[in-house]
Amino acid sequence: MKLSALTIGQRVSLGFALLLLLGSILGGFATYQMLTSASGAKLLFEAVAPQADVASDLAQASSFTQRAARGYGFTGDPEQLAAVQKHLAEVRSALDAARKLAASQPELTALRDAVVEADKALAAYDTQFKATVGNLESLAKIRAQLDTAAADFVKTCTTFIDDQNTKLAGEIKASAGVEKLEERRWKLTLANELLELGNTIRVTAFKAQALRQPELLDKVLPLFGELETTRKKLLPITQTKENLDQLEEIGKAAAQYDAAVDQLVKNFTDSKAITAARATAGNEFDKVVEEVMSRSIKRTLDYAQDSSHGLSFASSAIITGLIVEVVLGLVAAVLIIRGVNRALSTTADSLSQGSLQVAAASGQVSSASQALAEGSSEQAASLEEISSSIEELASMTKRNAENARAGKISAGHACGAAEAGAAEMERMQAAMNAIQQSSNDISKIIKTIDEIAFQTNILALNAAVEAARAGEAGAGFAVVADEVRSLAQRSAIAAKETADKIADATSRSAQGVELSTRVSAGLQQILEKSREVDRLVTEVATASNEQSEGITQINTAVSQMDKVTQSNAAGAEETASAAEELNAQSEELRNASAQLAALVGLSIDASTSNVAKTKPAKTAVSHETTHAPVRRPPATKHVESPVVPTPPNAGAGKLSFHD
Repeated sequence: MKLSALTIGQRVSLGFALLLLLGSILGGFATYQMLTSASGAKLLFEAVAPQADVASDLAQASSFTQRAARGYGFTGDPEQLAAVQKHLAEVRSALDAARKLAASQPELTALRDAVVEADKALAAYDTQFKATVGNLESLAKIRAQLDTAAADFVKTCTTFIDDQNTKLAGEIKASAGVEKLEERRWKLTLANELLELGNTIRVTAFKAQALRQPELLDKVLPLFGELETTRKKLLPITQTKENLDQLEEIGKAAAQYDAAVDQLVKNFTDSKAITAARATAGNEFDKVVEEVMSRSIKRTLDYAQDSSHGLSFASSAIITGLIVEVVLGLVAAVLIIRGVNRALSTTADSLSQGSLQVAAASGQVSSASQALAEGSSEQAASLEEISSSIEELASMTKRNAENARAGKISAGHACGAAEAGAAEMERMQAAMNAIQQSSNDISKIIKTIDEIAFQTNILALNAAVEAARAGEAGAGFAVVADEVRSLAQRSAIAAKETADKIADATSRSAQGVELSTRVSAGLQQILEKSREVDRLVTEVATASNEQSEGITQINTAVSQMDKVTQSNAAGAEETASAAEELNAQSEELRNASAQLAALVGLSIDASTSNVAKTKPAKTAVSHETTHAPVRRPPATKHVESPVVPTPPNAGAGKLSFHD
């Protein structure tokens, strides 16, 4: 069907239908994008962000546990043991929280698997730590055995040397022979060698413990053979039972010390294996936690990026769709107005030409002018009603334009809300990046603490060696102790910085949650604006219905004009002498009327010269919608001129308008 064949109502309905279709498509697309973004934000708030918090708690508790375990492994301090047990409880509590989160959020499959792996790693770590506790308890017993054996050895050697010195002094005083004195000197020499060998073994054993280098003990194991050889050299030249018993005690003490050294080597070997296994279990646990943390951060960034892209794309699509809708609306309006104006202009021109020709013949119908004047007054009243209806249509059209502008403003607000949501998501992404940076800083600080602990061990070794060399004097030990305290202060500062960084990471996680809430509020605001646009479009549809009612009133007024035309038909019979001259012009006027009727949905049957309705009349119309053709009365005779026959279409052109 061509556009020119459509009625005014059909053309207007087609234009509004096109606009409503485009508006529905834009609204549906915007709603889909907003629901998608809202779903992502909800998952981010309820699952991903809590997952990051749980992973952060696990990482913090694991770090504290392993640091305390290393300190306990080095020192055996009961306070460190209590700290390890406390932090292990915190790790288990964090794992329980992760397990509950994974159970409440089925989509966190990676977290559920990670909890299983973390449980295994924690169980292995707990087992190795218990082994560390047992190893340290064994080490304490071995050290006690070493100290007891060393004390007995030194005491017995000192007693033996003092006794020999006393006897040597007596022999010198008694002027004993040279051989006797030489034998006494040889005893003292061997006894001092025994003491020197014992001290060498003790210092080396102490150094091996301080440095945790059991391979140093391999150097002193041959010294036990030398010590026993030296002791046996003293036996043949020792006569008194007291001195022989002392040499026996020295041998027993050396044997006990030798056995304790063997146990110490085994303890060091076991400790090294336990420490390696514990470190492996700890690394496995940290690896699982780090993977969960990395996945949480990655999913957060992915959701933020997807939401940002989705909102940006939706905003661009809505703006583009609105522009297209406005352009199509303007084009449709221009086409409809041009088509209507073209038909009305043609009709008006034809009517104008016909009126000029009718005016030329108006002198011949002056006798019927009085009757036509009365009909014209009634037609004027009907025209006033038409004018009033047209004014109402103009007012409704103005209201439609205002509603359209309000709809455009609401759409702009929706676009602004969408952009605000995208900006908030970008801020969330920056906050999560800052959390990751804080985690990196924490790792660096912990590394610094480890380095300081290592240096502290070296200084402690130096202090031990210095104390062994200096004996009770210990002059150099004070300097070393000051350095140890300085390093301990640095460790405390580094630990404080670690706590500050962790607090900062927690704050930023809370900020990420708050930003997610604000994004959800922004999306809700966009939804409200979309609903407002829908309401305005509904008002536009209502105004269109009111315009249709106005057109119905125009039809009624034109119908009244038709009745007046029927009454004027009788007077037209008296103008029979001029009918032949006006016949051609009436045909043109009839065609123009047919075009005008087509614009309002009516059609004219050319064969009968009657106007037929194109659709059923509404029941609301109470006046008569059809009229019988007006019959021409018998023609009267005139003296001056012959009777002019009435043309076949005389009295035709009667229009019937329907709602």
